[in-house]
Amino acid sequence: MKNLLLPLLLFSFALPTAAQEAPDGFVAGKDYTEIPRPVKTADPTKVEVVEVFWYGCIHCYRLEPALESWAARQPDDVHFLRLPAIWAKPMELHAAMYYTNQVLGLHQQMHMPIFAAMHERENPLKSEKAILKFVATQGVEDTEKYARTLSSFGVSSQVLQAKSKMGAYRVSGTPALVINGKYQLTPGQAGGPQRMFAVANALIARERKQLAAPGPTPEPDPTPAPPAPAPSS
Repeated sequence: MKNLLLPLLLFSFALPTAAQEAPDGFVAGKDYTEIPRPVKTADPTKVEVVEVFWYGCIHCYRLEPALESWAARQPDDVHFLRLPAIWAKPMELHAAMYYTNQVLGLHQQMHMPIFAAMHERENPLKSEKAILKFVATQGVEDTEKYARTLSSFGVSSQVLQAKSKMGAYRVSGTPALVINGKYQLTPGQAGGPQRMFAVANALIARERKQLAAPGPTPEPDPTPAPPAPAPSS
């Protein structure tokens, strides 16, 4: 029995650990999660980074300044997007508010004030009436147009797409980052916000190499070429 155990023990010690196998030192299942079925990205020529957030999430609010700074430093081949999280009815309304601001060009004006309203002034913005009253305090004069956009088919379609992507990403908490439709990670999983950015940078670099790699060489056509036509007399 001892003779059988010794080779097995030696073999197990010789196996590399997952951390050693990963060239960047980060481990799937520990530092980040691999998405079982990769999700198609908006631009296949770039590395896509999606922040999944919810305005009602205090951790998202606290992360936002550092995330904005990190995203601004990314090179042109990184496509940064936001996706509002939806797993409860009130979150659908907040997602609609996010997309309404995008449609009307109000994102920069409204994004952080919405967070501040919910977490500093305890305004949950849980109804259309509350949202319209709030946006009026933020300089939105045409609240009727805002209301029409909030309930429009286009915004409703974007909310449905966001719900679908949430399911595809398998995100169960916020804030979260999704890298190129293949990996998702959170500050809690990665060991804090700064380490999450380090893991994200490594995954972005990994995907950048994939994009730069040449495609497979096509196999030669086994069909023989047709003979050249006989010269005309």
